[in-house]
Amino acid sequence: MIDFRYLVVTIISIFLALTVGIMLGAGFVGDPLARDLENRIESVNAEVREQREQIDQLRAQNDAFAEWAQAAEPWAIDGRLNGRDVVVFAVDGADDGVVDGSIGALEDAGATIVTQITLGAKFALESGPEADQLATIVESVEQKPSDVLMDAAGAMGEGAASLALDGGGPTESGEGSSQVAYSELLRLLEEEDFISVARNSDEGEVVPDDSSFVIAGGNATTQPFNVTAFIRRLSAGLTAGETDVVVTESSSSQWNMATAVREDAEINETVSTVDTGESALGHVALVLVLSEPPSNPAGHFGTDDGTRPLPDLPPLD
Repeated sequence: MIDFRYLVVTIISIFLALTVGIMLGAGFVGDPLARDLENRIESVNAEVREQREQIDQLRAQNDAFAEWAQAAEPWAIDGRLNGRDVVVFAVDGADDGVVDGSIGALEDAGATIVTQITLGAKFALESGPEADQLATIVESVEQKPSDVLMDAAGAMGEGAASLALDGGGPTESGEGSSQVAYSELLRLLEEEDFISVARNSDEGEVVPDDSSFVIAGGNATTQPFNVTAFIRRLSAGLTAGETDVVVTESSSSQWNMATAVREDAEINETVSTVDTGESALGHVALVLVLSEPPSNPAGHFGTDDGTRPLPDLPPLD
């Protein structure tokens, strides 16, 4: 017969032995493991501290560079675009810094903004009638709204480019037939609220001969229509004018205007881009790009991979 008290004592002895074994094992093995883990944690913490210090240093350098650019902007751009005519395409809802700031810099550099065309949210073509309206205006035979949108971008870009190339040709009334046709296209688009147009003079040409083109936009919010595709097609059309075409976008933008141009092998060598368009650095880059001869290859400027902050600074005449 089994003695119950003996059984209890035996079980207790087994558990005591296990406990002692675990404690002894922890003493021989646990301390090295704990020390190794502590060392690893300290190493990671040291790396994090070092990276934070590097980030702080880069931020300080960036802030200093931005302050320098802002202070140097008037000197860097003064008089560099004297006598130049510029047509600006702006996207409604873009950051003020990239639109108003770019226009201000261009004017401070001596350029004349002959026409500003603001692209409206109605280009989203949210209904069939809106797509039909646009198709009628630009004489598109496409059925898909997205294709009609591309035809509209092409018509606006190619029409402006042809005028920049030859001025549209003179007529007895004083304005070329191409000028009249393009003015009518803009009038119809504005009448249906696709665009708004601001002209420097009601009597001047909407796109004078040898005009340069600037496309400005970008915002951290959702794009009001397919801005990325529209700007890429518009840019391609404008390059036919054999003059300067620059896409400038704010650094916080989610619209990918500059990226779309840079990744398009058909236009990235003829259309320049700036991805810091709201800043003094971006304004200086824009002016310097336009001050270069149109025969120079396109450049890409800003902070993204494959870009540089500024073009080479040309001498003043």
